[in-house]
Amino acid sequence: MVEGKMYYKIQELKSLGYSDRRAARELGIDRTTVKKYCDMSEDDFVQYKRESKKRDKMLDPYRTSIETALRDHPDIPASVVYDHLLEAEPSFAPSKRSVRLYVANLRDELGLPTQKTIRQFCEVEELPPGFQAQVDLGEQSMRDPYGKYIKVYIFAMVMSHSRQKFVCFQLNPFKAEDFVMAHDLAFRFFGGRTTEIVYDQDRVMTVSENGGNVLYTETFEAYKNYAGFSVRLCRGYDPQSKGKIEAVVKYVKHHFLKYRTFFGISELNSAGLAWLDRAANGQKHETTKLVPAIVFTEEVKHLKDVPTLSAPVPPSEAVIRPTNVVHYKQNRYCVPRGTYQPGRKARIEVTGDKISFTDKATGELLAEHTIAINAVGKLVPLKSGPERNRGTRNDEVKERILEGFKGCSAAADYVGRILQRFPRYNKEQLSMIRSLQKQYTESELEDAVEYCMERDLYSADEFRATLIYFRGEETTSKYGSIKLPEKYSAVHAQIRPLSDYSRIVEGGGIK
Repeated sequence: MVEGKMYYKIQELKSLGYSDRRAARELGIDRTTVKKYCDMSEDDFVQYKRESKKRDKMLDPYRTSIETALRDHPDIPASVVYDHLLEAEPSFAPSKRSVRLYVANLRDELGLPTQKTIRQFCEVEELPPGFQAQVDLGEQSMRDPYGKYIKVYIFAMVMSHSRQKFVCFQLNPFKAEDFVMAHDLAFRFFGGRTTEIVYDQDRVMTVSENGGNVLYTETFEAYKNYAGFSVRLCRGYDPQSKGKIEAVVKYVKHHFLKYRTFFGISELNSAGLAWLDRAANGQKHETTKLVPAIVFTEEVKHLKDVPTLSAPVPPSEAVIRPTNVVHYKQNRYCVPRGTYQPGRKARIEVTGDKISFTDKATGELLAEHTIAINAVGKLVPLKSGPERNRGTRNDEVKERILEGFKGCSAAADYVGRILQRFPRYNKEQLSMIRSLQKQYTESELEDAVEYCMERDLYSADEFRATLIYFRGEETTSKYGSIKLPEKYSAVHAQIRPLSDYSRIVEGGGIK
């Protein structure tokens, strides 16, 4: 904050004909600060000081977090600081203007440069409600809690009339099927589609162009015909033709992703939807001076219905793996146990957010699932009920084990992960866990489950080691000594000290 002496010094230099740049250099402060106070009368300055004291008192409890944000990200806009405060505390009381002024003063105090406000939207002709939407893709690197860079891929759609926006993220570059699914999510979000959609000529949707005749990918062609919207492609490097969406992608990068820590793609998508309601759609637009969400309440009446908000994706096929799963888009979908046979293939059909697997040779329905969106390497289990009609004894053992954990809500997830990790040794893993349940109390079992999950210890042996560690037992106390045949009398089994088990439960290995 500029003190009285500095204010009068600025006014003195102004009277001597100093430029803002020269005065800033002379006083060692930012030029924008000089400009702000040059145009301020003495009465205005006194009133400003009075308001500043009140504002500072209200925002001082947040000073540490604001200062940290400014030091970590010197270019962070005050609007993003305000949004982060609002996200952390929904009851946050200070106005956006108060935060902006507080940030500006704090920048002066800390000697951090003030950044120019990033323009969010380009000037384009206004279009009638429900006529046009614009779509674009982007990417942004984020840091996870461990400092590792994670590249996130962006899909954004904006209504040209209201500026109502939708955004979703995934960890892999968008393919045609992903592109279709993102449209489906956007139409669900908006409650319908526009008459036309504007795109860049991207290979995710186009194959080639011959004299103005565009050849679309098979998947996208099927989708646009099914949904019924028309396509307008922009000329390359012509941002004016779809300035709204170009600005939205930039806005998403700089006002949502850039200063955020990556905690997982599901968390990011959930936070993105909350941010849309709170900021992107819920605050006054810089160009229209209207709130997009309010304008959209009228525009939504002009949107066209999409029959099932989905599109038929051309069927494909894949082999059924020995673990009774079918791989689709980097995820694993379970089919009933006993389905696998050497060379047996499943036909894959996608409709909306559902995926079905049928026997390629006979047409027998094997399984149906909800598609795992924005996930990589996920195992999608079978639903309970009639679908699970090929149960084995392992299933029965698992059910008894889960009953044995009783009040432990995390047990099902823990046991499931162990079985996923050891698909060929399910029987052995289950047998060991069942044996341990007979030897330890419910409380001990629950504590061990929580301890193991916190440290990613997913095996029956590590579970046993944890229980032994908690009780402080010697490893031989429960299982006794084993009498060897006479010919092996000179052979001695290695008995590990308790410290080895301590290392296991602390996340280390056995040396």
